[in-house]
Amino acid sequence: MRYANIKKEKTNGVVYTPTAMADYLSLEMIHYKPCNNNNIGSIRVLDPAVGKGELLISFINTFRKSCAVKIEAVGYETDAVICKETKKTLSKLFPDVELSIRNEDFLKAVEEQTTGLYDYVIANPPFIRTQIMGSEKAQEMCAKLNLSGRIDIYYAFIIYTNSILKDNGIAGYITSNKFLTIKSGAAVRNYMIDNCNLHRITDFGDTKLFSSSVLPCIIVFSKGKTTQPKDVLFTSVYEASVNTSDGDITNIFDAINKSGCYKTPDNKKYIYQQGIIQSLDKGKLWTIQSNKCQKWLSAVENKTWQRFSDIGKIHVGIKTTADNVFIGKDWNGDKANIELLRPLITHRNAGQILPDNTNLWQVLYTHTSINGKRTAYNIEDYPYAKKYLLKYFEQLSSRKYIIQAKRNWYEIWVPQNPESWKQRKIVFRDITEHPQFWLDTSGAVVNGDCYWIEIYEHITEDIVYLALAIANSRFIEKYYDIKFNTKLYSGKRRYISQYVEQFPIPLSTTELAQEAILLVKKIIAEKEQCSILSYKEKLNDIVDEIFT
Repeated sequence: MRYANIKKEKTNGVVYTPTAMADYLSLEMIHYKPCNNNNIGSIRVLDPAVGKGELLISFINTFRKSCAVKIEAVGYETDAVICKETKKTLSKLFPDVELSIRNEDFLKAVEEQTTGLYDYVIANPPFIRTQIMGSEKAQEMCAKLNLSGRIDIYYAFIIYTNSILKDNGIAGYITSNKFLTIKSGAAVRNYMIDNCNLHRITDFGDTKLFSSSVLPCIIVFSKGKTTQPKDVLFTSVYEASVNTSDGDITNIFDAINKSGCYKTPDNKKYIYQQGIIQSLDKGKLWTIQSNKCQKWLSAVENKTWQRFSDIGKIHVGIKTTADNVFIGKDWNGDKANIELLRPLITHRNAGQILPDNTNLWQVLYTHTSINGKRTAYNIEDYPYAKKYLLKYFEQLSSRKYIIQAKRNWYEIWVPQNPESWKQRKIVFRDITEHPQFWLDTSGAVVNGDCYWIEIYEHITEDIVYLALAIANSRFIEKYYDIKFNTKLYSGKRRYISQYVEQFPIPLSTTELAQEAILLVKKIIAEKEQCSILSYKEKLNDIVDEIFT
């Protein structure tokens, strides 16, 4: 498992740690393993991805404020130049600390059992998705860690920590908050429940503490097993679009132990929540539970009849892996005679209940269905399409994963089921601040920047219309924020399968549900965006009342 040869910052996942965050993490770790001058002769602290040494600097300074024992500090860094610079910096700052900054791969050192054991492990490991690492390296890592799907390299750091932490040691990690709530993170979450004693999770959401697009969280843990949700403290901080606040703060960490809304000097407001982890069940998301939120969710649950997963199968749109070749809005001129072109729904068409833009792009769609089985068209039967695609032969044929899968060089990588497009579907945009779910019966293909619900045949129109009312409501934004507690930058939410499939649907025969259904029918019949604006507030009020 090597990652030293990936040098560019964009691909090696290097994100250097802000001082305020490093200080907060150090304090939390020492809180759970305080120093006792009388009983400790020395302590060993490790940063397995030391970088420029920010975390070790913070930890040593923080630790010394409460303890005068001898410190041995060890760091691993795969970049030889940075390793040399960090050693020089730390030696100058801490001449009395026993330092060992090793130009080695931490993961390999663990496998070779050369690391030793530590009282404290503090880390901000690199964030590298498996598709960036390369398929062979990714497969090797997945096999060793018993993981599957698209994983990040920091998963390995977390799992390996148990083997280098002393029995009474404490670890503090800064990671992307994605692993708290994505499906591929379930294996790591399950591992930590069984093998770690979780103490605290702090989700910093869209606070932009890093200059990169990483949305960070902090997790503090020791060896053991986690059995009670009440033992895992959970803090959540997310930017909010509100008019009032409970006070001013100089930085994010000033209110880290408070609840409420606080304003920073740049006039941004942040909502702070304090609670515990919502569930320790295997496979469940790690989100915050507060008494107020849990009461609200319980009330919603009492009014829930079905979920979105009951009305249809949710899919992500097609992935061509060569959009410049297959997708476009202009197929005129010398491209006018190209066969296999099909209308394509993209995020540009996104709207609430109705599409905002009915002008569809087109995709050169390379697949069909024969006897219920998906298959690629024989390009020899479509001379204009073949002539066009041959212009991009070098680009298309260089997609190694296509060749390895024994597919044709001209194929779209993920075409989905060609039979599904002709069915009625609810399409929704992947990343957006406000939900955008709309009905499509045109038979168009859906692009990968959107998802769609392939509605089951037995589901009635009324249920579909009720689902549209709920999915585009003010209520569902609140439900998403409380249930899943995750946002991207600028308040944007990710509407993906694992979240949307849990959206609630009430009984459709109640008076309020029928009123909501009637309003959606009117909007669809009038086919005008202005209709949505005139009915939207009333629809929001109805949906709120349904779940109250």
